[in-house]
Amino acid sequence: KPLLLYIFLFYWHFLNALFTVEAPQSLYTVEHGNNVTMECTFPVNGKLKFRDLSVSWEKKDELRKQVYELLKGEEDFESQHSDFKGRIKLLKENLNLGQSLLQITDVKLRDAGVYRCLIGYGGADYKTISLKVKAPYRTIAQGVMSTGDNKWKLTCQSEGYPQAEVIWQNGEYEDLTDKANTSYETGSDQLYRVTSTLTIKSRIDEIFYCIFWNKELQENTSA
Repeated sequence: KPLLLYIFLFYWHFLNALFTVEAPQSLYTVEHGNNVTMECTFPVNGKLKFRDLSVSWEKKDELRKQVYELLKGEEDFESQHSDFKGRIKLLKENLNLGQSLLQITDVKLRDAGVYRCLIGYGGADYKTISLKVKAPYRTIAQGVMSTGDNKWKLTCQSEGYPQAEVIWQNGEYEDLTDKANTSYETGSDQLYRVTSTLTIKSRIDEIFYCIFWNKELQENTSA
């Protein structure tokens, strides 16, 4: 019995060594709200037999989340995690080429993390792929309100992730940030809604800048 077990394990490892899943790209970076297609590849060796193929995509969180599953050529959505309902598609026409292409539409911040692509086709193997989601502060809403006696409240508001610092400058690029009040709220889908107000005494022909500095992404947007 020990000899039979040894032989079985030897050939199991040997067969799986012949069947190797690859990830052409180990990291994908996508902007919040856009679509992303992640890929892993596997050997087909001739015409693909769908009834022998199983494909599983999982997200490795604290609890494993099922993203997509194809069992012996049949799609199974019953075990799919609610985070991904209605946003997942496997491009099945590419399976014949040995490509497992998983498309996620309307990407959320919570989609960021590590995914595992597992393929079973004669042998079995998997690869892990990381997804990074960014949300730049692209659009800045501006407001100007007079409080009388040449005093003004200038307001800039934007949404993004992660939390941004707001820097204020005048036309001579002097730093006025200490005179501003900036507040943070968690908006839709974990995005930060950042509102910054600068109260100044000024002539009406002066220029002021608000700059949203996203340190983690090393990006800034100004108005």
